[in-house]
Amino acid sequence: MKSNRIFSLVVFGLIVVITPVIFALKSQVNEKKNSNSFSVKSNARINLEDWTSFETVENKLTVLKNTSLNFPIRKLNQKIARISIGMHTGYFTDALELFADVDRFYFASLDEAIQKFPKELSQYDIIITAFHESSESPFSETTTNTKLRDFIAELPANKQLIGVIFGNPKQLMNDPSIEKMNTIIVGYENTLFAQDRVAQLIFGAIPANGKLPFSINEKYPINSGISISANGRLKFSQPEEFGISAAKFNRIDSIVNSAISKGAFPGCQIVVAYKGSIIYRKAFGRHTFDGLELVKNTDVYDIASVSKIAGSTVGIMKLESEGKFSLDKKLGDYLPELTQNTSFHSVLIKEMMAHQAGLTAWIPFYKRTLQNGELNPKYYSTVKKPGFETQVAQNLYIKDSYADSIYQQILASTLGPKKYEYSDLGYYFIKKIVEKQSAQNFHDFLMNELYIPMGLRSMRYQPLNHFAKNKIIPTENDQAFRKQLVHGFVHDPGAAMLGGVGGHAGVFSNATDLASLMQLFLNKGTYGNEQYLSSAVVSSYTKQQFQGNRRGAGFDRPKASGGGTCHELASQESYGHSGFTGTLVWADPKHQINYVFLSNRVCPSQDNWKIRDLNIRTEIQRVIYEALNENK
Repeated sequence: MKSNRIFSLVVFGLIVVITPVIFALKSQVNEKKNSNSFSVKSNARINLEDWTSFETVENKLTVLKNTSLNFPIRKLNQKIARISIGMHTGYFTDALELFADVDRFYFASLDEAIQKFPKELSQYDIIITAFHESSESPFSETTTNTKLRDFIAELPANKQLIGVIFGNPKQLMNDPSIEKMNTIIVGYENTLFAQDRVAQLIFGAIPANGKLPFSINEKYPINSGISISANGRLKFSQPEEFGISAAKFNRIDSIVNSAISKGAFPGCQIVVAYKGSIIYRKAFGRHTFDGLELVKNTDVYDIASVSKIAGSTVGIMKLESEGKFSLDKKLGDYLPELTQNTSFHSVLIKEMMAHQAGLTAWIPFYKRTLQNGELNPKYYSTVKKPGFETQVAQNLYIKDSYADSIYQQILASTLGPKKYEYSDLGYYFIKKIVEKQSAQNFHDFLMNELYIPMGLRSMRYQPLNHFAKNKIIPTENDQAFRKQLVHGFVHDPGAAMLGGVGGHAGVFSNATDLASLMQLFLNKGTYGNEQYLSSAVVSSYTKQQFQGNRRGAGFDRPKASGGGTCHELASQESYGHSGFTGTLVWADPKHQINYVFLSNRVCPSQDNWKIRDLNIRTEIQRVIYEALNENK
């Protein structure tokens, strides 16, 4: 009898402990329920039948109300919350997070939403509330009515409130309390197709032109609906949107898989956008040849010299758009204290940005800091301490004052004839100009003015300050300088000696964010309906600067006869840049093609040039052009 009582108490205790866990797990499973079947964040593709479902839903999306000037959402340096109420809600957050970081709050019912209302919502700028209807929880008078009013009354009135109805809108729209929402979107169905397209509408990647197919009340009669234009942010789509079979891009997979098997690089990311829509987005291979970590679309690569346009060039383009900089001035106009009494004082910046100012190609600064091939303790410390706070690599710090020595070495170099010769050195000065003209740290300026407002969450210098190490792709096992695998630190030695923030190198990013930056240029300076750069400035920088030199201001361009860094099918209007680590970005205004390729071909050795010898990057570009041109 006593043993039965003990057994009963044990069982009761287990129920008390396990029941909340079961409910928590059930909630998590429900949050993910529809998102497992397809995700644009994965490498999966959809078949034509599925694409038709996306297209049908997209055409039906209806905006019944909008009183906000910030809809679709423009700048992404705002704090966003998503509340989902109902069943099968998980994919909506996945789709929203393609564009911005979104904090999620999930409730199975209005009752639960009222009982557990998140008081911290006052911390957010934008609150997206999604009502998810399903066969288990249909919208009805008994499930809404006073409950809906009680819930909506709790929402802070001084925030941007976006309401989304995934289901029949009749019941919810007949309740006057819904009018507290600044924006009301009807998705009509609670499917992954609707959740995906509503998320893209909220951020402006797609328009809304749908009309209400029935009458709700006098305020919302049949054919109600506000037309909303897309705002220039990249859309996540498929080739079928343009009548192109996804099978035409299978050749890209073959090229990449063959390249990996031949040892050209351990892995890569590729993004292709056409007419403002991402139609191909894949990650291949592993972080390292001998590692187990698979490359994901959200991982970040050292983009090497692509930093010249993703950092320095876009930085001065921003300043010139604001009247704070001009390509037609000289280095001495901006940095007289640094360049006076040197030949660099009269260097024309336009010539420097087009690589024809006569600068030396590069200087191996690190070699002066070695003693018999080893790091000289005069310049380095294995621990961070006063005077040695500039981190070069793991457990390695350089003397803080050595940055001055780097500039002195540049200024002491001889200027050659004014002919085209690629050089890193000019970008060391651009970094200083940006900092002086903006009165901000170089990285902070780019973050505050471009990366964060545009939603470029992966584009950062010094990535270990922002991301977990397993999200960062390693580069070289550097035995010449740092004596370690370079992982989470910039590969370029000169940029490393500046603490990882260089004008010529140091930016880390994934391919998706780089595609967004290139789309900014294709959009003539606008993104998300925000004018970040002057249209005239974009045109000026991306065009050829001097006869006989193919270069733009900071941008690479095709050879006059075609090809070069890009494939010969790219138009003469196109521009981009490549990087030493095995990267390439290229935008073609004529064909509206935006192509990004990221790899770590220098892992484990920078002497591996198979990516160049096999023409991997340009062969992929050829496949893209041929696939898209066949459709014309």
